Amino acid sequence: MIRLFGPLVNILAGYYALSMIRIDGQSLGRVLFALLVLPIGQAVGADFEPPSEPQPILALDQLRIGMKGYGLTVFRGARIEPFPIEIVSISRDDRPKKGLIWILCPGPRMQHSGPVSGMSGSPIYVWEDGEEHELGKGGKLIGAFALGYSHVKTCYAGVQPIEQMREVGQHALEQQSPIEAATGLNAGAVLRRLLETARREGLSHAQTWRLELLDSLIDSDHREVRPLPPSIPPPLPRLEGQVKPLMLPVSVGSEQLSRIFAPLMAPMGFMPVSAGPVTGKPPPGVDTQDIRLEPGSVLAIPFMWGDMDLPATGTCTEVLPDGRTLAFGHQMFAQGPIALPLATGYVHMIVPRLTTSFKLGGSAVLQPGAIVRDELSAVASTTTGTYATASMTVNIHYPDEPAQQYNYTMVHHRDFTPMLAAMAAIQSMTAERDLPWDNTVRVTGTLRFDSDQELRINSVMAGSSATAIAFELLGPLSVMANNEFEQPTMVQHVQITATIEAVDRRTVLTHARPDKLEYAPGESVGITVEHQPFRRPRQSLRVTLPLPAALPDGTYTVRVASAATYAQRLFRNRPHLRYAESTADLLATMRHLYRVENDALYVLMDTPKPGLALRRHELPNLPSSRRALVTAPTSPMTSRFVEWIEKKIRLDAIPEGEVAIRISVRNDLIKS
Repeated sequence: MIRLFGPLVNILAGYYALSMIRIDGQSLGRVLFALLVLPIGQAVGADFEPPSEPQPILALDQLRIGMKGYGLTVFRGARIEPFPIEIVSISRDDRPKKGLIWILCPGPRMQHSGPVSGMSGSPIYVWEDGEEHELGKGGKLIGAFALGYSHVKTCYAGVQPIEQMREVGQHALEQQSPIEAATGLNAGAVLRRLLETARREGLSHAQTWRLELLDSLIDSDHREVRPLPPSIPPPLPRLEGQVKPLMLPVSVGSEQLSRIFAPLMAPMGFMPVSAGPVTGKPPPGVDTQDIRLEPGSVLAIPFMWGDMDLPATGTCTEVLPDGRTLAFGHQMFAQGPIALPLATGYVHMIVPRLTTSFKLGGSAVLQPGAIVRDELSAVASTTTGTYATASMTVNIHYPDEPAQQYNYTMVHHRDFTPMLAAMAAIQSMTAERDLPWDNTVRVTGTLRFDSDQELRINSVMAGSSATAIAFELLGPLSVMANNEFEQPTMVQHVQITATIEAVDRRTVLTHARPDKLEYAPGESVGITVEHQPFRRPRQSLRVTLPLPAALPDGTYTVRVASAATYAQRLFRNRPHLRYAESTADLLATMRHLYRVENDALYVLMDTPKPGLALRRHELPNLPSSRRALVTAPTSPMTSRFVEWIEKKIRLDAIPEGEVAIRISVRNDLIKS
């Protein structure tokens, strides 16, 4: 586990004393501070100088309609600029013991854009009677720009009162031990959401069968494998006239990522925006070391950095004398304790829209400490807060092209980390070019979790998009992070290699023909399987299945199945494989699932022999007396299944579907 620590207490104590000693033009205090933070791969920002006293404020009870003032925010670059405001209303007790301030932003810039996602947290100041009205100067802090309407004709905004935000800062100060990964949904809810997104993206059952099986195995409400209908209707649009917290824009770099992850991120208050090549780090020539975290500046949450920068951006409201920061004026997840990094940031531009405008920005320099508190009124950071991260390495191989490697660091979060891994996979596979129209992609690698638990990935898909491949990672990462048994089991390292061929290796099973209809026990059943490759002539292949020597007389069905069909039959027939009462059991279930290989045929046949399992363990050759004992009504941990014989045949193709034949077994055919 990689942990990022704020400055040590003894370093902080000596920082200012050492600041007068210069090394190459920098204070010694700054150099020592950099040594603590540089190993994480980010530079230290400009010298942090919190105010000596808290900012003077006007509480909710002191405000009056008609008071005027200004707000501070970054419209472009890193320069903080003022904009005029006027209080138009004050609501009290809209929540228990809470209030809200309504302002009008009459300036032409704000009237053009309306409330802007990314302005969340912009500090709002008002002048008192007799005070000179000079835009950007004077006044007292009343709160943070936080709420807004979409499709507006004039710019009204809701302001979170500063005294309510400071309460969150006090809770951050009193908090003993921030958690490493914010709370999230249960695994079943996460998988259903992923499947709905996959269907909207047009992914087929052949590309999502593992997700569907995980869904049926994890969610107790629907244990049977039930593929979703061919398409899922889009969610109903938001009703107009609904005020809502301004979403935090997340620059995801491409329209594809924005479309895929919007349904997953929007319920959490984040707006993935398609930013193309303008996102990422600030442009050349911008000295990120000069950007300070201060009221009105960009406050970014870098969810991922390395070969791709993926931050959410809002605005800093206040910096308190002890270095705590208050921001956003509304929640992210509203779960109280949290552990996320914070950074200074930069705004490339504001994109005005007819719905809700947004800032297109990125992170600049990682700051010491962490955001440790997340409530309805604000988020708060401390300089001593800590958080955890995971690393990810992606290797991309195209035929006859140099291999490419990409490296990322992802923050730990139960809902976000799986999405970050999927985004990194998609962006890596399409960093240089799109996948070929006709393609086969093999992804191998390892997901390493807490306590050195591992899940090996070996998946191959044909005719797929990068999205389909990424969903192979989303499933297991989401299940482990949102498991119902223990604390979040977070991934520590993801290592995958994607090998891409410009040929579609799909083939559809169409017909099976046995060599004969009657067999003696101990013989091998011979079958000719017809299949239709993609854009190639129909082909046939021979498969055999040895029969047990002690097989009773009877009629049997021999099935030749694809991986998806085989896996469905496996988990339906052997319910003990999905028995789980710990994360170790859950991981064992997924290992069974990921051992099923897409580029193989599975030949199987049920036998009359009954099987018995205790918890996850099969009990072969159990005497009848013992069988009666463990299957008694007082023994609910046992399960029955049908013994079958099977054979796996590796192919240079990815079969789809299933074919079956009926044969008779006769002991009188045994040659003496």
